[in-house]
Amino acid sequence: MKYFSVLLFFILSLSALMSLTQAIYCPCDLKNKKPVCGSNGITYVNRCEFECTQREYRKLGRVLNSVKDAPC
Repeated sequence: MKYFSVLLFFILSLSALMSLTQAIYCPCDLKNKKPVCGSNGITYVNRCEFECTQREYRKLGRVLNSVKDAPC
């Protein structure tokens, strides 16, 4: 029983770590500078970076909208 508990803890920890790693990766070309202003008051380098952050917000149950295609 103790072995099962340790194994379960290890698997859950590994799963959490993997989802965190996936959440961080977002392949955007930051050389493409067409700023986007988010509803959180942050200026994103381009639409790709904004949409990546928007996906992370959704995972957290939060909403992020584009205010304008220009710096905030």
